[in-house]
Amino acid sequence: MADNVMEIKWKQTVEFVKRDWHSHPVRLCLEICNWLLNIVIALSVSLTVPYTDWLVVYPIIFVALTISMFTSISRGSFGLLMTTLTLFIIDGIGFYRVLVL
Repeated sequence: MADNVMEIKWKQTVEFVKRDWHSHPVRLCLEICNWLLNIVIALSVSLTVPYTDWLVVYPIIFVALTISMFTSISRGSFGLLMTTLTLFIIDGIGFYRVLVL
């Protein structure tokens, strides 16, 4: 029975992605781009610690957060928008500290 439930969820997920692609292809492409940018950011930071070049990483973070803001507004997701804005503020403070200190 558990396999049947997982199969149904998988099919629902695939159908959701298909519907999303047909209704908002640009948004879906931006979300995939954002996903890839976040992987690049995570790998860049994890592989370069403690010598991470934040002057390179932070601009990429801000691009990813900007994409996330656009897609969250497009989806009508208040929670994702507020999370993204919070991260933007926190990373903005961090970037300011990198520039000043």
